[in-house]
Amino acid sequence: MGIELDYKALGFWLQFVQVVATGLVFLYVWITNRQKANTQAIKEMRDEIGREINGLDDRLIRVEKDIEHLPTHDDMAKLHSRINETSEAIKHIAGQLNQIDCTTQMINQYLIDKGK
Repeated sequence: MGIELDYKALGFWLQFVQVVATGLVFLYVWITNRQKANTQAIKEMRDEIGREINGLDDRLIRVEKDIEHLPTHDDMAKLHSRINETSEAIKHIAGQLNQIDCTTQMINQYLIDKGK
């Protein structure tokens, strides 16, 4: 009856299976650790991008609030119109002052001539 076992060959194959199993475990651990490192790096990048986006949101909100208080084109047109009106009024006043000056000079000349 006999099945004869070669214990040396059996020992070799058991050691071979053990080395292969150890290598596979090493490979699995190495890949898993790399994946964890990549996942951590991605999470850190997401957090950093999130902080930057929040900062940009805050800046955008401040700019929008500042823009709300700026004059519109209609406001600028009204302001331009009022400046033009003021300029016309100043020109009119300058003309009147010129007339007053001429009148004053005539009165002064009359008084000087009358006194001779």
